[in-house]
Amino acid sequence: MTTAINTKLQLTWLAPDERIEVKKFYRQHMPYARLLQKESVCVLTQEDSTFANCTDIASSKIVASARIRPIGQLAILTGMLVHPDFRGQGVGHQLMDELASVICDGKTYIFALAHLERFYAKHGFCAVASAPNDIQQLFLKYQSDSERLVLMGLTP
Repeated sequence: MTTAINTKLQLTWLAPDERIEVKKFYRQHMPYARLLQKESVCVLTQEDSTFANCTDIASSKIVASARIRPIGQLAILTGMLVHPDFRGQGVGHQLMDELASVICDGKTYIFALAHLERFYAKHGFCAVASAPNDIQQLFLKYQSDSERLVLMGLTP
């Protein structure tokens, strides 16, 4: 089922004690994801019209989410997820546009699924042969035989 976006989406950065709904979102759509306390977590939400006067995440529909994990002076953009009902409508691009000011320093990497390489390239990431040791070691750890990952760095 595809749900048309007919209301404005809101970006919200969540404090560690505000992550119950996003944990449910990941559990439902990306069950292997593990949120870490040290990660910054943001969500794009669509207001539920039945709760028009509420502003908390529980009264809104989570449409997309992403996490930024610090690795020393560097960071990894991870867990980017768009709800299946909203895919193909530009929500991922909107989330990346919202994140641009946070990840613009050229010290952010992503372990992209191969079929999403062009998507991330549109937002300034490019495939790199190597990265600083901490990032490189983590990338090697995440490699699997089932899905090819591409190590990408954000060009400042």
